[in-house]
Amino acid sequence: MSVAIEAGLCEVLAATRAWSATLGLRPAPLPGELARMDGELRGAPLRLETRREQGGPFASLTCATICGADGGLCSVTVIGMPADGSGGPVLGVDLIGLAGALSLVAVDLAPIDDLRWEERAAAPLVELHAAIGDGVVARRVPSFAQGVFSPRALIVGAQRGAEAPLLAAVRDFIARLPEVYAEGPMLAPARAAAARERVAAWCRAELCNRREHDALARIFGAGPAAAYLEQLFTAPG
Repeated sequence: MSVAIEAGLCEVLAATRAWSATLGLRPAPLPGELARMDGELRGAPLRLETRREQGGPFASLTCATICGADGGLCSVTVIGMPADGSGGPVLGVDLIGLAGALSLVAVDLAPIDDLRWEERAAAPLVELHAAIGDGVVARRVPSFAQGVFSPRALIVGAQRGAEAPLLAAVRDFIARLPEVYAEGPMLAPARAAAARERVAAWCRAELCNRREHDALARIFGAGPAAAYLEQLFTAPG
C-alpha cells in the first residue's frame, strides 16, 4: 500500500465522518453478513466494512471501506441517496487504491432536479475539477452512467506521485457538501415525482455496472457481491 494513498484516503474518510456526524443521522445497517465481508485479491486478504445511516437530507448515506490485512485503508466509497422531495443530488464518491495504485477517483453529484442541481451542486463540482491539478489520467464515462451522471462528474485515475493532491481535492470537496445538502424548500409534488424516478434510474444504472460487480465478485464471491450491490443500489421507497 502506498503511504500517500492511505493517508489521503484516511483524510477523505475523516472529513466524511465529521460531516455526517453533524447531520443527526440514525443507523440503518446492512444485514450482518453484508456489513462486514472478508475476501482476498491475488492471495492478499481484504475486508469490506459498510456503515449505512439515514435521516436529515438523506434517505440513506452509506460509507464503505476496504482494508488490507494490516488494517491499511485502500478504498473508500460514499453513496448518498437524497431524502424524498428534497431535490438534493445523489452523492457518489468512489476511491479505489488497491494494489498500490489510485486507479479510480469517481466523484459526482448526480442531478435528480435540474434547478436544484444548478443552484447547489454545479459549483462544487466545477471547483473540484479546477483543484485536481496535473497528474491525472482521464477515464471515459462508462456506458451505464450515460444520462444519469452529471455533466461535471469527475472520473480519473492518478499518475504515480500525484495521489496526494488529487485526494486532497476530494477531501476539500467533501468539506463543501454541507452547503449542497443544507435544508431548503421541498419540491412541489410533480417535481418530487420526477426526482423520485431519476433516483430510481440512477440505481438501475449502477446495477448494470458489470465492472464493479465483477471486481467485487473476484474478491468476495459472486453471490455476496450481487447481494451487496442490491442492498446499495435499491431505490428508496
